[in-house]
Amino acid sequence: MSNYNFFERKLAGFLSKFPALKGEVKKLYQKINYLFYKKKYLSKTDFKITRISNGDDSSFFGYYDKSPINCTNEYVIFQSTNLDTSLMPSALTAIELILFNLATGEKIVIDQVYSYNWQQGCKLMWLSKERFIYNNYDNEKSCYVSKVYDVSKGLVKTIEQPIYDCYKEDFALTLNFERLNIGRGDYAYNNNNVEIDWLENESDGLFYIDLSNGNSKLLVSISQAISLNRQQSMENAKHKFNHIMISPNGTKVMFMHRWFTDDNRRFDALLVCNIDGSDLRLVANDGMVSHCYWFDNESIFAYLRDATLGDKYFLLNIYSLDKSEVGSGIIDKFGDGHPSVYGSNILFDTYPNKSRMKHLLLFDVNSNELKELGEFYESFDFYAETRCDLHPRFSFDGKKVFFDSVHEGKRGLYMLELNS
Repeated sequence: MSNYNFFERKLAGFLSKFPALKGEVKKLYQKINYLFYKKKYLSKTDFKITRISNGDDSSFFGYYDKSPINCTNEYVIFQSTNLDTSLMPSALTAIELILFNLATGEKIVIDQVYSYNWQQGCKLMWLSKERFIYNNYDNEKSCYVSKVYDVSKGLVKTIEQPIYDCYKEDFALTLNFERLNIGRGDYAYNNNNVEIDWLENESDGLFYIDLSNGNSKLLVSISQAISLNRQQSMENAKHKFNHIMISPNGTKVMFMHRWFTDDNRRFDALLVCNIDGSDLRLVANDGMVSHCYWFDNESIFAYLRDATLGDKYFLLNIYSLDKSEVGSGIIDKFGDGHPSVYGSNILFDTYPNKSRMKHLLLFDVNSNELKELGEFYESFDFYAETRCDLHPRFSFDGKKVFFDSVHEGKRGLYMLELNS
């Protein structure tokens, strides 16, 4: 599969200490490799895939932790644009939010959305079989909002805050989207140009929103996370929370604490707490935490660094804090990916290998069986902050896989049928 070997990954890890240099070296090395490993095809799969789009426009859904299809398999929600998505988004130009009826083929433009990015879209997600929520920017009030839409009734309500993750129609959790611009502008919105007071960490952090009335409160402050895990690297650093994920039963939440030093080095920690903010725990803290997913209500599947074992996929118990390797010698060779879980099956992707192909993979943790679902090309036009990760997600019944890809030359949302 032309993956990067142990020594190449070690070099990449070393260069992480020098972010500006790493970016230039990495891209040059990848271009040289591509000349030798280029494939004669742009995609390969044994499964039926269907591109979901609004005409010839580019389409995409967003992150890997939410499914674009509702629980009855009737509707798909996605974002659509005629913009060149190999360029960074503009806060002045809206994209369209589309509701697609799979049975009738009808596609309805729900809204024009101004707060979005290519990696996570506008945080579009289903709340129930007929209701979904998404973020937007209110240009008149100059603030981010979230909107709840019902496929039968239309717009239900507007909440005067953006959301990050939701539990059904009960509540949402959110954070300061202005802080997301630090280090990773590809996950942020750029509608506001608000100056952040980076020393004010008491009143900022993880927030709870009651979806019934829009009331909110601070659950966990950034200062609390710093106090729980104080390190020398945190002195004079810029801090933020990111990647909020609520547990399946709605009682716990995991989120990342990230901080950036003056020379732009990044450090990560993974925290878990109750939905009311109590019982704050540090569950991973060896410098690097990447993509995670709730495996069940007591454990998290994650790609992260262990000081002894290295960078691998682990299963973390949030109560005992026990950590066990998953798929050792089978999936760890692929490096970091974006995992989704259905039963004992873990769906994940890879970053482009030496031939610029990204692999879509399915791993059964009970049988240790690995199945390749497909491979898809990504050109250098889509790179760094405008890349198109596959971000694979299961349908609610586990029979379909949705992923974003640019193997046809433009960003597209695809549906793969596992029983084909």
